[in-house]
Amino acid sequence: MKSKPTCKKTVFKKTVCKQVVRKRCDGKRFKGRKSAFIAVSGTDQTLNMGQFMQVQFQVEEVDLNNEYNPATSTFRPKQAGLYSLVASVSFSVVTMSEVDMRLEIRVNGVARIFDSEHFFPRDNIIDAAGIVKLEARDTVQVFARAAGENGTINGSLGTRFEGFKI
Repeated sequence: MKSKPTCKKTVFKKTVCKQVVRKRCDGKRFKGRKSAFIAVSGTDQTLNMGQFMQVQFQVEEVDLNNEYNPATSTFRPKQAGLYSLVASVSFSVVTMSEVDMRLEIRVNGVARIFDSEHFFPRDNIIDAAGIVKLEARDTVQVFARAAGENGTINGSLGTRFEGFKI
């Protein structure tokens, strides 16, 4: 007896992928992209005694949401919320004078996070860190002042500005 040829029927199913929806702990949907940036100084900067100077962070290492502008050293968040911000400045003085340093992270021109320290001569690092509530499109910049002597802000990894949305 002859066997019947078997026919295989191929069936294609349409696969539908659902978008992953993240939810906050209160059950509402999470909106927006993550926000984080890291920038460092690429060149030495002169720090004039007694004057606040905006610190320049020209080298952008990370910018997840295109919110940091290295040309103006300004962070402008696209989303309102709580942000953790950190700034540090590596600096040096030429003479053996003691120096009082102040470092400020300013939001819309107002110092919101700051640190003041008294340093003995030569190379030092000052930093300021904190959590602040920011609105969308706020301007966030870093300023430094030396009292006692002119100095140089070192263009190095010790001079950095970074932040992320909590």
